[in-house]
Amino acid sequence: MAKNCFENTPHESVDFCPNEEVAGGIATRVYYAPTSFLQKFTMPNPGATYESQITIPSDGIVFKTEKGWKGIDLMADENELKSALVGNKGNLKSKGEIEGFIPGFRPKVLGFIKAYKNVPMVWAIPDATGKYFIIGTKLNGAYMESADGTTGKKYEDNSGVAVKLSANAPTHYYAGEISEAEEAQKSTKAPKSGSSN
Repeated sequence: MAKNCFENTPHESVDFCPNEEVAGGIATRVYYAPTSFLQKFTMPNPGATYESQITIPSDGIVFKTEKGWKGIDLMADENELKSALVGNKGNLKSKGEIEGFIPGFRPKVLGFIKAYKNVPMVWAIPDATGKYFIIGTKLNGAYMESADGTTGKKYEDNSGVAVKLSANAPTHYYAGEISEAEEAQKSTKAPKSGSSN
């Protein structure tokens, strides 16, 4: 092992105040986009703090023209964001995961699953305090691992699709804001009929 390979690694205390509230869970609206829609995805620039190891700057995610984030509503209290370590001792790697439940066994939900089941994506997930975390990168997108839809058996059962996605990349913190791309305006006007005279 090189003598100074850890010389520039941050070394700081990780403090926590016991009377500070820590809210669990994530928001019920999350955002996604295919990696092919991204113009720029700036990886963190690790500095002297632990937070710098995973922070994407506020201008670090830029979309191609007319592309952007789209939202998905999730059922309350059925969703979870995870940061995991995979691999062997001395060769561990970070992996980001999200598990969510999209309510309603609906054509639109099933169509989303069909359209994106093998597509690399980037997801922006607000936690319970409003901080945005990113799963997937431009080079290592998040893929669906499973998407199990059900109507439920009883009237009171949950109907919808339980989705799990993971990315071979760390869970990143995004210092910017997320705004949802506007839907394209569709013309509802009937075509003009030509005169037959």
